[in-house]
Amino acid sequence: MVIWSYYAKKGLAFLGVLLGLSAVVFGQHQKNLKPAVYLGLEAGVSSAGTTPFWLRANDYDQYPDAPHFLQGYLNVQQDYDSLFQKKSTLKPFSMGYGAQLIVQQSNKTRLIVPEAFVKLRHKHWELYGGRRKEIFGLTDTTHTSGSYIWSGNALPMPKIQIHTPKYIALGKKDRISFNAGISHGWFGKDSIIQGHWLHQKWLYGRIGKPNSKVQVTAGINHQVMWGGYSDLLEDDSQYTVTIAGKLAPYPLYSYQYIILPFLQKFTPPDPSKVPGYDGGLAVGNQLGSVDISFQYKGENTVWLLYKQQPYDFARSLYNLNNIEDGLHGISISLPNGKFLQNITAEFFYSKSQGRYRFGKYQESNYGEIDNYFFHGQYQSWSYQNQILGTPFILFEGQNQRRFNNRLKYYYLSLQGKLKPKLSYTLKQVYSRNFGTYSRSIHLSQYSGSLQLIYQAGSSLISGQFMMDHGRLYDQNIGLSLSWQRQLY
Repeated sequence: MVIWSYYAKKGLAFLGVLLGLSAVVFGQHQKNLKPAVYLGLEAGVSSAGTTPFWLRANDYDQYPDAPHFLQGYLNVQQDYDSLFQKKSTLKPFSMGYGAQLIVQQSNKTRLIVPEAFVKLRHKHWELYGGRRKEIFGLTDTTHTSGSYIWSGNALPMPKIQIHTPKYIALGKKDRISFNAGISHGWFGKDSIIQGHWLHQKWLYGRIGKPNSKVQVTAGINHQVMWGGYSDLLEDDSQYTVTIAGKLAPYPLYSYQYIILPFLQKFTPPDPSKVPGYDGGLAVGNQLGSVDISFQYKGENTVWLLYKQQPYDFARSLYNLNNIEDGLHGISISLPNGKFLQNITAEFFYSKSQGRYRFGKYQESNYGEIDNYFFHGQYQSWSYQNQILGTPFILFEGQNQRRFNNRLKYYYLSLQGKLKPKLSYTLKQVYSRNFGTYSRSIHLSQYSGSLQLIYQAGSSLISGQFMMDHGRLYDQNIGLSLSWQRQLY
């Protein structure tokens, strides 16, 4: 009771601060912009000294790794007023923005800005700059355990991005469409390498009209950590790792090998401009996934099957040595269901990594493996100490006891309504964790979560119960309570 009394007082202070901010930010522009503004409070406790898995996973690093917390947040979203004019013609330009501010009290006080961006649309294309919550990869984005390459597990990083928010039809019959984009981001001072950059690009194609019963979608995304400076990396006996401490001393020259990753195979980089380590392998840390999905729309049911195939070495794409790895999922939506409205089941496997294919040793990778999310220069595929991809892969900065990128897990999610204004979401996952090829472990883990959400007018009241049981994480039971209200 002492803890809750203390945090109740803190909560009133947070609420006052956030209400004051909302008056300052939106008071002068309310008549013209009409943004959607939300205010919320949330508190949580747990039996262990850490946050339960399902509270922190895929939540953009918004929760502390602590036994208790209280936070207040203010969220504003201004979407495009309309994509079309009165004559149903597409508007040439439109503008929007978004921002979220979180004030958090736990072991320490934190001010978090998960989102702060401005977006500009020209016809079907969008340009945005800032921090923005995103997920990459074909999956059920609402109910998934986490997209492999970019799951929303880490705080969004500042980026400039141009992309197609939706699929664009090719031709007048709309049977074939595409989704594409490219971005540049900044990691900042994030590890032993400072000032390095993010490069992203993706291209997905879809067969099937928007209202077709059957749609097939496939594509690839390419992610790169590159550049930066470090005075801690040392050259090995075979390769130079930096040139005067810089990993990309000539950024524009190196960029051609990032835009066209296969160019390096045909035109080797100049060793005076690209360190030998990158020149012999690839410029930066290059990785991604190849995805495919199949969707069928019935009268009362929508079926979605998907596969995310990871790659860390490009040769794994054409020799299929790691074909058994990846995220495999099925999502069944029941829009008219009374009690149950969605079932999502997923299986993830990453033990092969190109060394074994269905139990048979493969030599085509020259003894190397797709060491998912790990790299010889850059510490891991992470941002501010959080994995960017699936939260089930661990690195030492997250968990001092072990590395873990060889694992398999089984996941089930159920979502529905108990009453018209009372909904629930149940998540369960069981994993077996094997560490890495160089540092083996054998640990099992179960994590479960039950969330109830009640709609009371313009407010949402939520309670979430979570449990961790196993040897990978501390034994833990947690509870969180939250309130959110739409102000405008």
